[in-house]
Amino acid sequence: MRMRASHRRIVVSVLATALLSAGTAASADSANQPSTAPDSGQLSLLAERYLQQRADALTTNPARLRSADVLSAATGPMRAELQRDLAALARKGNVYKKADGGYTYAEVDVTVLDTTTNGDTTTSHITEYGRLHLPFTAAEVADGAPEYEEYSVPHTLTFTRNTSGAWLLAKDKAEVDGGPAPSTQIADPADAPAPDSENEGDKGTASATTELL
Repeated sequence: MRMRASHRRIVVSVLATALLSAGTAASADSANQPSTAPDSGQLSLLAERYLQQRADALTTNPARLRSADVLSAATGPMRAELQRDLAALARKGNVYKKADGGYTYAEVDVTVLDTTTNGDTTTSHITEYGRLHLPFTAAEVADGAPEYEEYSVPHTLTFTRNTSGAWLLAKDKAEVDGGPAPSTQIADPADAPAPDSENEGDKGTASATTELL
């Protein structure tokens, strides 16, 4: 009896050790595997910061976000494209400022519609909701002057995962066909006005001051 009990304890101990070793190995393998999909909240925040940076560049107060923070979260080609766009938007904003005071500041919100991941590439369909505030006083707004211009733009954003596992913005396709594009969009950086360009005229009819969705 005593021998059987001792043998049983040895068998149980061996089995427990084997199960623990297998579990440890599985945990290590799992830890070494990259996540199959990015965190949706992280991508939404990156998209919002990217679009906020574009809108801020158009205003008379463009330093709300550090462009370096946004640029560091983009691929090389996207970083170069964004730098060109930010410079072009700043030139356009300067023309607006000389014409009628420009935009004082911008507000941007993002709604993520759907996100799909295929290997190291993630595609997000989002809608950008923005407000470009105009330089009218509260009294002028009360008398009927517009407080801001409001716009919404669908975007298809592409993110790629780099060798360290970080997700970077790689491409932005704004869906602006079929209607006037908001001021935050430019057809081509080369087409943006130079700082001493002529007055471009009215920037468009301002919408009512309704709440964003």
